Amino acid sequence: MSTPAHPPRPGLAKARAQNLLRRRSIDLVATEEGPLRAIIEAADVISEGLARVEGGGRVYYGSTSVLLPARSRGGTLPDADIATLARLLGSDPHLRVRALRIACREAQARAGSIGTVRAEMVISTTAAGVELVVDVVAVVLESAAGGEAR
Repeated sequence: MSTPAHPPRPGLAKARAQNLLRRRSIDLVATEEGPLRAIIEAADVISEGLARVEGGGRVYYGSTSVLLPARSRGGTLPDADIATLARLLGSDPHLRVRALRIACREAQARAGSIGTVRAEMVISTTAAGVELVVDVVAVVLESAAGGEAR
């Protein structure tokens, strides 16, 4: 009796055809401009970050926290069901863009002129209200004179 030279292999598997389309549904919410402006103006903004030299240029890494305080904490956000409100506000692209703009301004204040920005945002509830945390990575631009911005 001879032993086979190769161990047995699994049989052929059929590959399934991939779907041509994929569907995804999301809810978008739009807040009214006046109340949204009042909520943003009452926000507490805290930022940290710095620019580091990487690959012959400077890159800014930072994080900005935008706290939208509830009325009971001195803000303008309604106190009723903060968790639901956070979920709904997280679905508002206008609020997300405003938080991103705040984070970019904070990055510019720390690093000077910035170019391409990548950001991630997390929206959660706290004891004080709704918090938007924006993590930013941005390329720091050099000044027109050829030196670094700051």
